[in-house]
Amino acid sequence: MLFCIFLFSVSAHAQTDCSIYHKGYFMYTDTMGNTILVHRLNKFQFEYNRKIKVKTQFRINWNNDCEYTITQAITNSKSRKKYKNSVTGVTISKSDGDNGYYYSCNCKGEKIKGSEGFMKKITKQEFYNLY
Repeated sequence: MLFCIFLFSVSAHAQTDCSIYHKGYFMYTDTMGNTILVHRLNKFQFEYNRKIKVKTQFRINWNNDCEYTITQAITNSKSRKKYKNSVTGVTISKSDGDNGYYYSCNCKGEKIKGSEGFMKKITKQEFYNLY
């Protein structure tokens, strides 16, 4: 019985297709309640905080289909420049299909506020309308 449960959990995880999140347009809410717009393209992720007008560029590296790291490269925020080259690990914990995904953030092993969330998938048109 235990073996059957194990096989079911492995096959359920294997059915998650995270490749649909490797490129595209997304949005999420940060710990301050700000909407962050995300454009993911090839090896880069661009983020824009509409409220405080901060733009940040990250290098993205997919470790496997559902796990990636982002490394901050460039920002126009003086307070965020100290995080240049900082690496954050992200795991897609649950797919919600074309709606987006739930994630958990591995911030140097610490469980901090904002380490889990939902990345909503949006269209290019929605992205530019919000931008």
